[in-house]
Amino acid sequence: MTPNPLTLHAELTLFAGETLLANAKRIELLRQIDATENLTKAAKIAGFSYKSAWDAIDLMARLSGGTLLERVTGGKGGGRTYLTVRGKQMLKNFALIQDEHARFIARLNTLANGLAADYAQLSETPMKTSARNQYPGMITAILQGPVNDLITIRIDETDELSASITHRSCKELQLDIGAKVFALIKASTLDISLPSEGKRGPEKNTLAGTIRQISPGEEKTEIIILLGSGLDLVATIPNSQVKALGLQPGLKVRAFVEASNVLIGVAA
Repeated sequence: MTPNPLTLHAELTLFAGETLLANAKRIELLRQIDATENLTKAAKIAGFSYKSAWDAIDLMARLSGGTLLERVTGGKGGGRTYLTVRGKQMLKNFALIQDEHARFIARLNTLANGLAADYAQLSETPMKTSARNQYPGMITAILQGPVNDLITIRIDETDELSASITHRSCKELQLDIGAKVFALIKASTLDISLPSEGKRGPEKNTLAGTIRQISPGEEKTEIIILLGSGLDLVATIPNSQVKALGLQPGLKVRAFVEASNVLIGVAA
């Protein structure tokens, strides 16, 4: 299945300090005044009431330090409203900035779709390991310690995992922020608690979800947890713990794993 292309949209806004000076709607008001020479018509076309149009023009004039409109009374049609030289210059400057902004967004769109392609390729990369849990993700942070590096990996929109690996491993794998990797977790290294028990273990490696399936064995039980993102997490815990916690399908739980038990893999 071909994924939909990613598209970025961003409105250009200009601020004077912390106050909005101009945006597309206000500039459209100036443009319509220039075209119609009639504030009432221009306000209606640009989506303003007459009063809000005057308020917007007055605010822009005060923030920009000059008069934007000139009104001529009398004559055929009852008078006209013109943009001053400063008003026309503001209109021209915003158009130039808008063009550059559009080119910038177009470049970001190209990068975004390249990133989406990288993710799609990473998720389809065949990888065989003994770890039950394999998650493609992207490195968002690397914290160097005295011996090991703490690598933060985003695996979906809401969940991150931290992995503790040696400096040498980090260098050999050529890990860097933005790199695409796999986070691997053996099912036997996960522990489970109920939400009411309080947090245990590193906060970044606590994953919340709902038990989807329970498969008991002679000594251990396999628990499949559906995470909020839709991913499955598989844990194997002692039967005694399943009984003590009263685990059953549909129950909300938290699973956690130490950073030293999260392995990192890269596509060869």
